[in-house]
Amino acid sequence: MTFPERELARANIPFRKACPLAGFSTFRIGGSADLAIFPQTAEELICAVRICRAGGIPLFVVGNGSNLLFADAGVRGAVLFTKKINRIADEADGFFADCGALLPALSRRAAARGLSGLEFACGIPGTVGGAVCMNAGAHGGEMAQIVAETEYYNAQTDTRGSFSGGGHQFGYRTSRYLSEPEKIVLRARIRLQAGDRDEIRQRMVQNLTLRREKQPLGEPSAGSAFKRPEGNTAAALIDRCGLKGFSVGGAAVSEKHAGFLVNRGNATAKDVVELIDRIRKIVLEATGILLEPEIRVLGEI
Repeated sequence: MTFPERELARANIPFRKACPLAGFSTFRIGGSADLAIFPQTAEELICAVRICRAGGIPLFVVGNGSNLLFADAGVRGAVLFTKKINRIADEADGFFADCGALLPALSRRAAARGLSGLEFACGIPGTVGGAVCMNAGAHGGEMAQIVAETEYYNAQTDTRGSFSGGGHQFGYRTSRYLSEPEKIVLRARIRLQAGDRDEIRQRMVQNLTLRREKQPLGEPSAGSAFKRPEGNTAAALIDRCGLKGFSVGGAAVSEKHAGFLVNRGNATAKDVVELIDRIRKIVLEATGILLEPEIRVLGEI
């Protein structure tokens, strides 16, 4: 038993050795991680990070795996999954939610309380922590509109801290957490507005219906593959280039929504990366616009 394994066992933090990763990604692709860690509280997360640092092994923090592509050869080091850190505390005008709480659950809870502002997130298959990091959004809403404060652990300095308001430096699909990856989101304070329960639920139904109609929810994917270029959409540009259905190995551009790449059942991470590269090249040559990938790759392709 290695030092990290021994210390994790001593701290009663669940972990798995040589853990297959495909089941932890909505793409359903990937090899195994040397070590997968499943803390159930923020304190266990911090303890696990300290153990990995003391053992000198690389550590990657993952939420729901909804915008990730794990390498075919897997990930060397440890992958820490936050989904079990999912407590939600009600507050007068919102919530204080742990990093692993899922957005759809938070959205439904807000609706039940007659709180508006999370309707946009009812179909986003991500965790609070991941959504804060990338300022996730849909249907005209985004996390920047509702996040009042976040608490974090700085793995580099072994300290805790917080950001509030503009300190998050939110932008389109980005935040301060992406530029300062040593800071790990522990929880977020969500501020909402009072609203009519029926109207809130109606907006959620509309958003979910639109999602089902427009997106390839029946096939494994990692959501939108590319960020939105200014004044346009990636899907429109890809469609204009006639790339719907275009494939490399088992990875293909969705026939339903050109902004999504799907796993037809036997795609490898290498297929997906090559498909992304070819799409970017074709779109650049045809339109002069270089698409920026939104999918994060873990491990060596």
